[in-house]
Amino acid sequence: MKLSAYGRTDLGLRRTNNEDGFVIRDLTLETTIEPALVVEQPVGARGVLFAVCDGMGGHHAGEIASSLALETLEMEMQRLSDACPRPELFKKAVEAVNRRVWTESLLHPKLSGMGTTLTAAIVCQERVLIAHVGDSRAYFARGGRVEQITRDQSIAGQLVASGAMTEEEAQRTPFRHVLLQAVGLKEKVEIALDGIDLVRGDTLLLCSDGLSGKVGIEGLSGPLAGADLKVSGDALVALANERGGDDNITVVLVRVS
Repeated sequence: MKLSAYGRTDLGLRRTNNEDGFVIRDLTLETTIEPALVVEQPVGARGVLFAVCDGMGGHHAGEIASSLALETLEMEMQRLSDACPRPELFKKAVEAVNRRVWTESLLHPKLSGMGTTLTAAIVCQERVLIAHVGDSRAYFARGGRVEQITRDQSIAGQLVASGAMTEEEAQRTPFRHVLLQAVGLKEKVEIALDGIDLVRGDTLLLCSDGLSGKVGIEGLSGPLAGADLKVSGDALVALANERGGDDNITVVLVRVS
């Protein structure tokens, strides 16, 4: 199996610094793919790691939290076995990321209260495994149909899941940004795990809420159906900015080729 992938993070129109971050890393070759480059390569025995973070906290602490989380996740995944990571090992790696960010926030007063969302995926042996904390998202597209894989760990997300609120209403509620889970805010964190078997042509989107807060699922199908992932990713960023660009915007696109 081969993958094509593209990642991009954008400041948006209203923020002065970017607290988002992403990583694309080949765990077999132990190499990190440079940002904003389309790559196509075979999937090795240990798979390929993709992740998006959206940091929070004052004094640039959010930027530090997201960067630290991604750095730690890469290191933890590299320490795993030479085979495709099992779900329990993936979960342990994310738990280690949480402990690292939590510990750093305790050691440095200026970083107190920092945290980050984390949506990470490993593609290996024709399957994707997803670990999720917070309200960044993972979407899956096949045959022109787009589905949201993750569920926001927020008050608004909880209300949508219970049927008390629609997705459209959730975008307008003041509870939209109130997270129930985030990496680094507490000593322990609840991690959601999902898995999907992949076939040729499948497309995976990981994104921060700078995109999902502006572009609903109906607006994703067109760009995700495009043949060129860079064109698709840039179109999604442009659309979020056209609709206000209130937050940093990060997209990672992955296609089975």
